[in-house]
Amino acid sequence: MLLSIRAACAATALLLGAAPQQPCASPPEPWGPEAIDAYVTAARARALAACKARKLALPADFLAWIDADPLLRRSVFGCRKDPLPVLLALRSLEIDLGAETVRRRYPQLALAFAIQASYRAPRRAASRWNDGDDSPAGAALPDVAARPPLSLAVPGDPRVRVDTKAKDRSLDRDDHVINFLEDHAPITVEVVRREPAPLEYDAKGRAMKRRKSVEVKHQVVRPLVGADVIADAALQREFNSYLAAHGHPEVRLDCGDRVVHWRSRVAVRDRELRRRIAAAHQLFLDAYRAKGRMPKARDRAPSMAESMAWLVRNDRYTFPAGQQTARAWPRFPLNAPWPLLMMLAADDQPLREREAIWEALRERGEFRTYGEYIGGIAQQFDMQSARRVSPFAFDYGSIQMMWKDGGVCGTMGNIGARTWRIVGVPASTAGQPGHCALVRMERDARTGAFRCRGEQYATGGDEVTTVHAGWNYDDVGGRRGMVFHQSIAWGVNHGLAAFVETLVLRRMWDARAAHSRAESVEFVRAALARNPFALAALLGAIGSADSAATALAIGDAFVAVLDAHPRRGELSLYRSTVLGLVHRKVSALPAPRGRAAALELLATLERQQCGLAGLLARTWRQIGGEAEFRARTLAALRGYLAAPERSMNRRAADAFAGRLHGFARTIRGEPARRTWAATLLDACRGHETLKLRRKAVVDPVVAALCKMLGREPPAVHK
Repeated sequence: MLLSIRAACAATALLLGAAPQQPCASPPEPWGPEAIDAYVTAARARALAACKARKLALPADFLAWIDADPLLRRSVFGCRKDPLPVLLALRSLEIDLGAETVRRRYPQLALAFAIQASYRAPRRAASRWNDGDDSPAGAALPDVAARPPLSLAVPGDPRVRVDTKAKDRSLDRDDHVINFLEDHAPITVEVVRREPAPLEYDAKGRAMKRRKSVEVKHQVVRPLVGADVIADAALQREFNSYLAAHGHPEVRLDCGDRVVHWRSRVAVRDRELRRRIAAAHQLFLDAYRAKGRMPKARDRAPSMAESMAWLVRNDRYTFPAGQQTARAWPRFPLNAPWPLLMMLAADDQPLREREAIWEALRERGEFRTYGEYIGGIAQQFDMQSARRVSPFAFDYGSIQMMWKDGGVCGTMGNIGARTWRIVGVPASTAGQPGHCALVRMERDARTGAFRCRGEQYATGGDEVTTVHAGWNYDDVGGRRGMVFHQSIAWGVNHGLAAFVETLVLRRMWDARAAHSRAESVEFVRAALARNPFALAALLGAIGSADSAATALAIGDAFVAVLDAHPRRGELSLYRSTVLGLVHRKVSALPAPRGRAAALELLATLERQQCGLAGLLARTWRQIGGEAEFRARTLAALRGYLAAPERSMNRRAADAFAGRLHGFARTIRGEPARRTWAATLLDACRGHETLKLRRKAVVDPVVAALCKMLGREPPAVHK
């Protein structure tokens, strides 16, 4: 039941910390602009009270700047349950970077850093905040003490080279390891590089279209490194003799001959041999680190102020005439709305690593988002590292080491996402079944619209992609599917102010103790009326639903809004994702009692195109037991086989095969499961194959049923 006029006014007054007033003249809209402003005002009061309790003073002009802009005010005070870390982070950035940068030139970027940082604050649960909030105390709140402005300094190479032939001390094992390598005669190695293909000419002497880059082999003379010794049995014997002669007979390398070498790609299966190679790698790594040939550890992550200052410095860089366009600079606007910049603000790559990539783009136009794909050996980190251990200016975990050592999809996705963030583009790695891809934000130069797009996809599309960057707009955070991040771009395109209002509405919803069905539907309609991509608000309403009827009513309210959207045809994944959340909620709630209630539930599920196998199976059985379940699943299979788009749609086939697995999991007992699968497989006779890219393949649905029965899939006749 909605709050009465008197109760609504009293609740607002209590939230603001004021004494209850006389009844309002007219009822306020529970989710209208006045209610939003009241909530933000109350949150602001709590945050300032917390500052006072901690004896933290914030300048009046700083607060006035926030209060002067309703959108900024709502972003700072209304998008987190506890706005204090956001408020202090924004002030901390202003102290370090100056009001000109934070208030006037890059306020959206500053907001993104402040809000993102509020999710990273470590917390202890031992005591409570001084302001009486139920948030754990001990959070590392941003420092707002007076201090000089930040002077950005990119750290230099941290290695301090040690003289391994010093006369004033006794030489240790690592000295002798380095001396063996550095005193050894240079070796000649074959290096493979990709270079532009040479120009070719036709019979008339005209230049032909240039082919793609080709691999060119070069013979290079270079100093001996640890990886060379690990790869060569003769060098290992020579090394063992040298160390023994210098007082270390306990050092014995036995890594075989070219088992792991600079270009090896095959995983090592012999466990004992792998152990010896890993020990050899550790020996050389320890020596390189101890004697200043490699850093002792990876560089520290920058502070949020250092990270923002570095991005701002690059954004302001003026390229020489003609180079700005050639470098495609800037790659992404740093004054874009803050929700789009959260992936960028989350980047914690050390500045020295970033600087090397930025310099390569700035000076040479170099922009690489992919490295060397090395196959199976990449699954063995110690072997992958042993194959190229050598003096290096960067430690493991750096993008530079990824370029040097190579990898598979995880490394390639990391190289791409990190490189995009270095050049100012919000990006993240993303998981697909058995694969790692990446996603990034981009802006259409013609329309100004934003979108989140995927790259390096391999095992599916957006529907199977989970972005590794935290989706924090529900104030909880965590990894979510691609469509969640796409919804941010869509929501901002629809209107940033309206999108931020829906985030405030979610905080308001969370603050209420209980929600009726009518309130839930009204709340969803109010949020979607502002912005149809109010996914955070939808999640709140769905999560708090206490009955199947409430959850399904939320789904219907959502569908009504989305079906009226002019671009509804492009939003099918968004639609199915939200309805999938609704149906999972229904599945987690008690089933409605009685056959009539089950029939009513099924009608709604069918109207909402439910694909959740467990929920459908439960509802069918409630209607008519196992017979109903068998009849319904058989009908669903026949509908799939008869669908005109089936013959050339692998994605639909995989989806239905997955649904069959879901149905199978609901059947008790292996004999019953096999009988059911055999009945369905028999219905597939004459429909065993699909034709994909002019090639006949076994239908994944048939393959799934054969697997359940322990049979081999039928042979495909070409």
